[in-house]
Amino acid sequence: MSEQSSNQTGEQIVWQGTPSQAVNLPVYLVMGLGLIVATVGLLYLRPAPSATTDVNVRGIFPWIIVAIWVLCGIGALTTYLKISTTKYVLTTERLRVTTGVLSTVTEDLELRRVRDSVILRPFWARLAGLGDVVIMSADSSTPRAVLKAIRNPDGVQAQLRSHVQTQWSRFNVRQMELD
Repeated sequence: MSEQSSNQTGEQIVWQGTPSQAVNLPVYLVMGLGLIVATVGLLYLRPAPSATTDVNVRGIFPWIIVAIWVLCGIGALTTYLKISTTKYVLTTERLRVTTGVLSTVTEDLELRRVRDSVILRPFWARLAGLGDVVIMSADSSTPRAVLKAIRNPDGVQAQLRSHVQTQWSRFNVRQMELD
């Protein structure tokens, strides 16, 4: 993660990353289990061949199974693309989050507006060495930003905190706490 100049003002990239596909593991497991149950269930429910069985009724079951597999495949692909097309860039002055598959949305959060950050580590993410960094800000358009399923969330939060404090000093930002 080398620092690179991002523009003429001296803003530099200090970290960039993407969410891990491990965040999709529960979705893939549920889809896989659903596919197995649906396939076995439909094969079990399919009527046995007999002289009284309508050929069209028996022939429709494989097509239903194929349709279920195709729909689950499309769902899995959509889930994969949503995560793989999300990009995080932390610079010395802002956090930029870009999301979207066909059309993209890029949100910028000025670091001088950041108020606090929290690291969340759900059980499945801890097993994979991942965590979420939740950022609370005074920005009205982005009051909360989440860096989902990133590696080394402690290091990213430390970098974020360091650059937030630098921006607070630069812009003479003061935080008031009301009781």
